[in-house]
Amino acid sequence: MSRAGLAERIDTVEHRMDSMEQRLDASFNALSTQILESRRENDGAHSAMRTEFARDMSTFRTEVAGEFSTMRAGFESLEAAIGDSRGEVTGQFSDVRVRFEKLEIALANGLEDSRRFMMIVHEDTLAKIALIGEGRPSSS
Repeated sequence: MSRAGLAERIDTVEHRMDSMEQRLDASFNALSTQILESRRENDGAHSAMRTEFARDMSTFRTEVAGEFSTMRAGFESLEAAIGDSRGEVTGQFSDVRVRFEKLEIALANGLEDSRRFMMIVHEDTLAKIALIGEGRPSSS
């Protein structure tokens, strides 16, 4: 192979290498641009998602807070109603207790009166039997 042929081949190889380097640089630049653009798009999408998520969470918190407030108000009114009922029931039990005490006293008095009356009837009966046994008519 001659020197001229070798020089020509080296020039061809160098030309091809330069061409490949330029295409590689162009491809690298294009890819870098695409990556940067993709990052920007993703960052924008992520930012939009974060904003939307934050807004949704804020709305959710507000709704939940409203629901809890409504539930709390319901529980408070229920507690108040139970407290009122408890007072009424306590008052009614107190009234019933007083009535039972009065009934116990009346029953005890009635039993005492009945016992006295039965004693009188018993003594009167014994007296009449004794008079009959003596043969005398009763005085009643």
